Amino acid sequence: MIPAGVSPKPAPLPTGIGAIVMAGGIFAAAALQRIPQGNLLTQPLAVVLIAGWAIIAGAIVMTATKGGIGAHTGPVIGSFAIGTWVAASAVAARMAMLAAPAALWLADLLFAASVGVWVWFMPRAVRNFGRIILARTAETQPTGIVLLTTVATQAVALLAFRLFPAVAPVRDAAAVLMGLGGVCYAVGTGVILRRYLGNPGWRIVTDWDNTNCILHGALSITGLTAVVSDCFDIGLLAPFWALTLAVFIAVETIEVMRLVARVRAFGVREATLVYDTSQWVRNFTFGMFYAFTAALAGGFKLASAYPAIGAITAAIVGLGQYVVLALLLAELTLTLLSLAGGVRTAASCPREG
Repeated sequence: MIPAGVSPKPAPLPTGIGAIVMAGGIFAAAALQRIPQGNLLTQPLAVVLIAGWAIIAGAIVMTATKGGIGAHTGPVIGSFAIGTWVAASAVAARMAMLAAPAALWLADLLFAASVGVWVWFMPRAVRNFGRIILARTAETQPTGIVLLTTVATQAVALLAFRLFPAVAPVRDAAAVLMGLGGVCYAVGTGVILRRYLGNPGWRIVTDWDNTNCILHGALSITGLTAVVSDCFDIGLLAPFWALTLAVFIAVETIEVMRLVARVRAFGVREATLVYDTSQWVRNFTFGMFYAFTAALAGGFKLASAYPAIGAITAAIVGLGQYVVLALLLAELTLTLLSLAGGVRTAASCPREG
């Protein structure tokens, strides 16, 4: 426990560091598989991502043994980023499945890790949801990061459906988790909308957060889980995909508006050449939307039942993998430049007065 009034020591790594594994993993598991000869890179990328997961996990364990875990669990809003640890573990397990289908023990171990962290994370998330709802202070202003509760829960459910497709008790538990993820989305979206709609004075330059893209990313992983679960028919999945597309367009339109506003306020360099770990979440959400779209288009005959949706999904599946690749390479370049001191980090950038 951290005494009242005492700030925890800064964490050696950002709490949301798992987003890097999430973004790389969803690209490798979905978009890469639809790039010519891309499947040849599945095993090398799996090794890199699982090694990255192990390094991050080791750093977190070391922090915990030295009594520094409060830097991650202490902040009411920031602690929701622990959800990236869950999702990163699940994504690493998925990569293990793809790279070594004959040796599922590694995927099972990573799945167990994701479940263990989820069990530890969710009670804290529920408690912090209560704080957000009851105490509307500067420290409890919600962003899309709170929807990592949905992402983490659906990531566990999705992997359970894939690893144990014929084990009825596991499928039943995964179905319950899928429903719980939906509840988390409703609560999270509710408090986010309350923040922005209830405060007409908010400014897009300073108050809109990178993690708000999880508004559509959480829907995408929910949709992908629903497709893989084989519990729903096209009559429900197609409208859900259309809803996800609508939220995607709305949120990314605001993102473009924010970019324009930031360029006007700070100039091109300070508005665009800035690194923040949360930017990897955006890559994950784009990759997850592509994965949901590809799974829906591959599992159902959309063209006959929903011609418009069929045409749009076909276009996304045919070209979207290159968009996901381009965004991933751009973010990787920005990350490397940040490590080399070539660009500024978000913490060192100016704020609008």
